[in-house]
Amino acid sequence: MAWIQPLFLTFQLMVLAVVLAATLGIAGGWAASNLHAAGRFWGWIAAGFLAAMIVAVAMPMILQAAAWEATAGKFGWMIMTQTGARAEGLSDYGFFRGLIACGWIHGLAGAALVALATWYGVNRVPRHVLLNACMDLGPLQTWWRVQLPLAFPWILSSLVATAVLATTEMTVVDLYGFRTVADEFYLFYAVEPSLLSIVVVCLLPLLIMAVLMTWLLVQRRKFTVARSEAGLPGVDNLEIGQGVCWLATAIAILVGALIVLVPLGGLFVKVGHDVEVLQGSLVSTWSFSRTVQRLWEAPVIFAAEYQWTGFIAVLVAVTAVTLAWPLAAAGRERRRLEAGMDLVTIGLVLMPGPLVGLMVVRIFQLPVPGFSTLYQQTLIPTVIALLCRAMPTAYWVLRAGYRGLDNQLLDTAQFDHSWVKRVLFIDRPLLAGSLCIAGVAAAIVASGDVPAMLPVVPPGVTTVGTRLFGLLHSGARYQEAALAVWYLAAVLLISLFLARRFLALRVKVK
Repeated sequence: MAWIQPLFLTFQLMVLAVVLAATLGIAGGWAASNLHAAGRFWGWIAAGFLAAMIVAVAMPMILQAAAWEATAGKFGWMIMTQTGARAEGLSDYGFFRGLIACGWIHGLAGAALVALATWYGVNRVPRHVLLNACMDLGPLQTWWRVQLPLAFPWILSSLVATAVLATTEMTVVDLYGFRTVADEFYLFYAVEPSLLSIVVVCLLPLLIMAVLMTWLLVQRRKFTVARSEAGLPGVDNLEIGQGVCWLATAIAILVGALIVLVPLGGLFVKVGHDVEVLQGSLVSTWSFSRTVQRLWEAPVIFAAEYQWTGFIAVLVAVTAVTLAWPLAAAGRERRRLEAGMDLVTIGLVLMPGPLVGLMVVRIFQLPVPGFSTLYQQTLIPTVIALLCRAMPTAYWVLRAGYRGLDNQLLDTAQFDHSWVKRVLFIDRPLLAGSLCIAGVAAAIVASGDVPAMLPVVPPGVTTVGTRLFGLLHSGARYQEAALAVWYLAAVLLISLFLARRFLALRVKVK
C-alpha cells in the first residue's frame, strides 16, 4: 500500500505533461508545417521555430528546471518582484510548485519533441496524397483529416516519450517535493532496495512502452503510406492563404516563446536580479553591469564543475559511439539483430536513473579485487551509468544514418573488403556527419543525466548538473543562474549544430 500514493502522483504528472505537450506540440507542428509549405519567406520562420524546438529538446532536464526556477520558482524574479504579496505572506512562494511546476516543465519539454515529431511526420506524406485531398478539402481540413492521421505514429511516439520521461525522471519532481515513484525510489529505496520497489519503479514505463509497441504492430499497415512514382514526400509550395500563414506565425511565436524564450530569458534576468530591504519594504532591482560581472565571475567560481562536465561528457560520448557504431553496422545487415538491439536500447532508456546508478554501485561492491578502488577513485562507474542512455542515443542516430546510405554500394564494397575494413574505410566517410551528431547527442545526454550520475560520482568530482541539483533545492539565486547560463551557452551552440543537420531533412524529404 505504500506505493499507491506515489503511483497515483506519477499518473497525475504523466497525464498533465502529455496533455500539455499534445496541445502545444501539435499546434506548433501545424504552424511549422504550414509555414514550411507556404514558400521561402515563411519557410525561414518555420526553420527558426524548429531550431528553437531542437534547442529545447537538447536542454537537459536539470537545465530546464533551473531556467523555470529562476523565472517562476520560490526565488524566481517573477515571484520576487511581487513584493507586496510576499511582504504580506499571501503568496507562499507563488503558485509554481508541486504538480503544477513539475507538469509544466515536463509538458513544455515534451511539447518541443511533439512539435518536431508532428512536423517530421506531416512532411513524410506524399505530395500526390495532398494534391488529391486539396481538390475536395481546404488547407485546414486537409491537415486535420489527412496529414495529421498519417503522422500520428510519430506524434504518439513523442507523447509516449514524454510520459516515460515523466515517470522515470526524478530531477524535477525531487526539486519540488512531488513524490513520484522514481523520486520515492531515489529517496527511500536506493540504499536498501527490495524486489517490490524495483518492480514498481520499472512497471509503469515498461507498461507504457509495451502498449505503444503493440499498437504500432497492429496498426502498421494502416499508417504505412506507399511511395509511388508520383508520390514523392513533401508539402512545399502548396496554396496556403496569407491569413493561415499569419495565424501559423503567431502560434509559432507563442509556442516558441513559452518553451524557449521565457525560461531562458528568465535565467538571464535572474543573474542580475536582486531584492533589497529599503525602509522596511522589499524592493526588486536589476542591473546590466551586475549581470555582466556575475557572468564574468562564474567560469572562475565554477571552473571545476565545467571542467569535470566537459571531460565526462567527452569520455562518455567517445565510448558510446565506439559501442554503438558496430552494433548499428551489424544491424543493417541482419534485421533480426537490429530488432533485438532496438528493444535492448529502448529498455535501457526506460530504466529509471536512480535504478541505473544503484545497479552500477552494487556491481562495484562485489568482492572482486580492484572493484573498490575503481569505484572510489576512477570515473569508470560514472561512465558505465551514463552509457545507459548515451549509448542508445548514439545507436539510434547511427541507425538512422545507415538507413540513409546506398545499400548497393555497401554490399558491393563488402566483396572487396573485410567487414572491419569496410566499416572503417567505406562506412566512416559516408557516416561522418552521423558519427559527429551521435557523439554530440551522447555528450549532451551524458552531461545532464543527473539521476544516474548522483550515486556513482567519485569523491571530489562535481559536475554542473549535480551542483545545480544541490543548489536549486534552496531556491534559484544569481549564483545558480550564472552557473546555468554558461552551461546553457554550450548546449545552445551544440544544439544549433544539431538543428542545422536536422533541418537538412527538408532536402531529403522533398
